[in-house]
Amino acid sequence: MDKREILLYLNYININNRTILDIFDNTNLDNFFERTRADYPFLNDGNYDRIFNPNNIEGFKTYREKVARLGVDFVTILDESYPENLKYIDDRPAVLYYKGRLDALRDSKSIAFVGARKCTDYGKWACKNLAGSIAQAGLTTVSGLAYGIDAMCHKATLEVSGRTIGVIGCGIDQVYPKANKFLYEKIEEEGLILSEFPLETPPIGYNFPRRNRIISGISLATVVIEAKEKSGTMITTRCALDQGKEVFAVPGNINSIYSKGTNKLIQDGSKLILCAEDILEELDYLLDKKVPKQPIDYSALDKDEVSVVRYIETNPNASPDDLALNLDLSIDVINFLLTSLELKNVIENIGNNEFTMKE
Repeated sequence: MDKREILLYLNYININNRTILDIFDNTNLDNFFERTRADYPFLNDGNYDRIFNPNNIEGFKTYREKVARLGVDFVTILDESYPENLKYIDDRPAVLYYKGRLDALRDSKSIAFVGARKCTDYGKWACKNLAGSIAQAGLTTVSGLAYGIDAMCHKATLEVSGRTIGVIGCGIDQVYPKANKFLYEKIEEEGLILSEFPLETPPIGYNFPRRNRIISGISLATVVIEAKEKSGTMITTRCALDQGKEVFAVPGNINSIYSKGTNKLIQDGSKLILCAEDILEELDYLLDKKVPKQPIDYSALDKDEVSVVRYIETNPNASPDDLALNLDLSIDVINFLLTSLELKNVIENIGNNEFTMKE
């Protein structure tokens, strides 16, 4: 085995990730299987026996073949493509299995979205708007491919053809929850799915708090949208804070149990956010981009509306009188067109009855 496969082997036989890192730090995996017991004083007998068990070594051959047969690849701490944001966190995963586009993994500009599985309609609406706008700004979104806020984050990103990463708490060959099978396949096709757990690992409760450190670790910041005070979401938040990452929170109904966690975060000093620009402005030391303006769909406008828009584009702060004079339309028609274009979110009144293009 080469060093990458040794790391995969240790993962396959369920050696604790911290122990794998200890092995790597102490040996650099040099001459790994040729060393004597005396060379591994930091390993307890149970781990040593499991690692050097001939049956496990032989079984790994079948496992390696299965990884290849299922089209699953993996990245390790030895690889240049290992995600930059994970390199310096505590207990960084030694091995990450993946399906999908590796370029999303290499991108260090990612924002995590986490929240309640049993979220409210308000939570879904907030997540859809925020995650969609962040994706349109060119950033990658990250979440846990679970029900609720996680699923909405991934869906909103895919709807605007953005990049999204799903970090799961089971083997990458397992789809959990089953209801997200279509979403899993869509992310595999257009985004990236990550797991540190060996193939066939079931979605047991202990796995999800562990995977949360990856969600926060791979991201520049974590956005919390609805969370109970004691929940998996708050575990992710603590991971982010421990990693020195930014945490943003969406305010919610003070009478809702699903807002108690987020409101408490704001009370404790997390940044309150109302729109995607709030996130980007806070991260402007890392990002030079704002949410890009969407191109105007002129096919959705009638002839006179197009004339008004074209005029305002070249003459900002235009007034209705200016438009009526230069477009040879009555003031009543101009006022009707301006109202219609405001409702369509194409232009805005900036005061003094002057109009400009919507930012």
